[in-house]
Amino acid sequence: MSLRASPSPTFPPMSLIAIPLLHPAARPHRARVMVAAALLALGLAPDTRAQAPAAPVPPTPAVPTPATPLPPTQATPVPEDILSYADLLYSKDQFALAAQQYQIFIREQPDSPNLQAAWFRLGECYLEVDQLEDAVTTFNYLINTYRRGVFVGSAAYRLAVLRFNSKDYRNALAYFKVAKDELTNPEAVVQARFYHARCLQLTNQPKEALAELEAVMAAGKPEENPFYERCLLESARLFFELGDAAKSLERFQQLAEKASTPEFKEEAIVRGGLMAAEAGQSDLSEKLLNQALDFPDTSPWKSLARVGAIFNAFSRGDHDKVIGLYSTGTYDTPDESRAKLLLIVGHSFRIKNDLESALRLYSLVEGKYPDRTEGIEAGYRKLQILHQEGDPLLPEFATRFAERQSKTNPDSTFIDMAHLMVAEWHFNQAENSASGPGSDFAIKHYAEAAAAYRLVREENIDEKYHEARLYKQGWAEIESGQDSEGILTLSRFIQLHHDSALASSALAKRALAYQAQEDHQYALGDYLDIAKRHPDSPELEFALQQIALIYAHQRKIPEMIEAYRNLLAKFPDTKGAGEAHYWIGVGHFDLEEYTEALAELKKARELDPANEDKATLRIVIAHYQLENIPELAAEARRYLENTPGETAADEKETDKDEKASPAKRTTIPPQILEYVGRKLAEDGKYEDAEYFLTSITDPEKPDETTASVWKLLAECRARLKKFHETIAAYDHYLGLTERPSDRAAAYLARGAAQLCLRDFEADRDSARDSLRSQKEGRTNAEARILLGDISAADGKLEEAAKEYLVVSQIFTDPEITPKALAKAIKAYRALGDQARAEELTQELSKNYPNYVAPEKSDEC
Repeated sequence: MSLRASPSPTFPPMSLIAIPLLHPAARPHRARVMVAAALLALGLAPDTRAQAPAAPVPPTPAVPTPATPLPPTQATPVPEDILSYADLLYSKDQFALAAQQYQIFIREQPDSPNLQAAWFRLGECYLEVDQLEDAVTTFNYLINTYRRGVFVGSAAYRLAVLRFNSKDYRNALAYFKVAKDELTNPEAVVQARFYHARCLQLTNQPKEALAELEAVMAAGKPEENPFYERCLLESARLFFELGDAAKSLERFQQLAEKASTPEFKEEAIVRGGLMAAEAGQSDLSEKLLNQALDFPDTSPWKSLARVGAIFNAFSRGDHDKVIGLYSTGTYDTPDESRAKLLLIVGHSFRIKNDLESALRLYSLVEGKYPDRTEGIEAGYRKLQILHQEGDPLLPEFATRFAERQSKTNPDSTFIDMAHLMVAEWHFNQAENSASGPGSDFAIKHYAEAAAAYRLVREENIDEKYHEARLYKQGWAEIESGQDSEGILTLSRFIQLHHDSALASSALAKRALAYQAQEDHQYALGDYLDIAKRHPDSPELEFALQQIALIYAHQRKIPEMIEAYRNLLAKFPDTKGAGEAHYWIGVGHFDLEEYTEALAELKKARELDPANEDKATLRIVIAHYQLENIPELAAEARRYLENTPGETAADEKETDKDEKASPAKRTTIPPQILEYVGRKLAEDGKYEDAEYFLTSITDPEKPDETTASVWKLLAECRARLKKFHETIAAYDHYLGLTERPSDRAAAYLARGAAQLCLRDFEADRDSARDSLRSQKEGRTNAEARILLGDISAADGKLEEAAKEYLVVSQIFTDPEITPKALAKAIKAYRALGDQARAEELTQELSKNYPNYVAPEKSDEC
């Protein structure tokens, strides 16, 4: 629903701004038409001040102050006459001239009781000539300045309408609230309150919206309330949204009976009919939907009404009406309703023996909705029809035969044998599936086999088939995902045939089903039973392995270790030896027996390359816990440099398919790599330290690495004379460090690297940044020395000498001061100022007699 009116910012006091003037030639066009339409919709005329939206203008007393000169033929009006003259111009659509008069009145009469009216009319003038921004500013100034009153309400309504039409419902909500609170005209208040409710509804505040709609409906007599029907409709929708279906239906019934607006009435009839059907009120539903069937074909609700009528007819068994309604209309319904609609129409065709039509509809439902209840039922009904018709498309002749026989002679032994043959065929198809067990093909055939086995009545077949049928039924049920049924079937098999050669296999299969259902204790019992009662069975090795795995799952670590050792003792050449050693190692690892864990994990890695990654990772952590730094470094490097999970077979496969993606692997915990990097750095192994520290950094995401790592990495790179990389690391460190002293030291170190690269401008910036970060102290002094070193390297020896000299004079330190003096002496000698150099040499000898200047700096 679209409203018409005007926009909104804030207008400062007049003493602070100049009121914008309208161009004399400006004429109202689109904005004027929009506003007029909005006002007429409100029942508010825009022609005189006394007819401002929803409230009359207060009386205008005369104030004897002229505003602007008039033409010589006219007398100069008193101030209130200016307002009357402006209103006259406004009523004659002379909005540009009217605005000028309103501006004069506002400027000259700031204390007039009619000032709100003038501001409001000024905004109206702007609105009429499409100066929307000025209109918004004016209305907002009026609202924010005066806060209360009918003109505040009218201005708020103008702004609310503009916000509403631009779908800015949250801001419209605030303006409509002001409008409904400040307007006094009852009709205007009702309209403002209605749209306030709509804004609440459109901003997902259903309870508040409902309360406001109820208030609008209570305003006066329903027949005199232009919003009564709309409130009924919106409140019905909201009651449904809030879960009160009974109240929603009641409102829809009211609308269906009394609404004068066609679109409201049609919606109420159809929605009411459908809701009545849901509520079990079939008579009411029938009544309403029958009314809807008489809607014109152009009605958007007629199609949905037909759907409801079809469901009603089917529920009372009137299949002729179902078919008649379906055949005489078109349906634009959601997929959910459409699937059910087509299915029940198909049922009606089938019940009325129009099998061709039924088959067509069943095929449509099955094809379009294969995984839904309707699609499954349609497929079953389609098979019924194909069987009933003897159609050759039904693939299994025995199943077709068994179904036909069941309708004619349900006690026939041929039926059970047919089912048994069908079951065996499907079982063999699944067992011999080229795509292997677990494939969709195998699962499908196992499911069909299980279903057919269950149809076999044991008393109707020869006893020699009993054992194999029951065993295979349980196996097929489990393989097709029917674990609960399979467990029950195999339990019955084990109970009846406990001495069978298939007993150990049945126990193993049932145990697997228990595991799939997370019933690990029951599974453990079956595996222990195999180990105890069937020690020579082919399933023993598998059972021992599963016993160990279940103990691992239950976190029974000592029992797990013992179970794996038992497996290795009985099957030393088992293919699972590597896995066994791995889990024994994991057990010792979890028990914090790291030395024992290392031996087993290394054995696991040696026996089975598939264990490389996961074993190596735990080996790394074990060395970390034992603080074996050399071994930790070696294993960590091995893990980092190895391709994840790659074996010889993987390499061949990768050659075939270059797009094969690497397996996702667990990373070494960053704190371990930081630890080994720090330890190696402490031992002076900077290259190795840099390798590990680099592995836990990401230059693209520097904030994901700690500042301490970036700093240590920078220091290692500086030692390795990788100055570009050093600078980058210090940059990242500075991005994460706030402490001034730390930043000063980092700038200083970065500057040293930049000096080595002879990047003098960047180097000076670093030195100055260090000085700014640390105003005094040793780092400050070293930064000044760095400035001197930069100047010296840049050939600016006088600047260098001055920097060195400043440090030697203002900072006293047994290392820094003599160093600065020595550098100053060297600079002055290079400049040829031997006297100054000698003077400083004597000062150095006197104050620091034991100082020996380094022959050569090795920083670069």
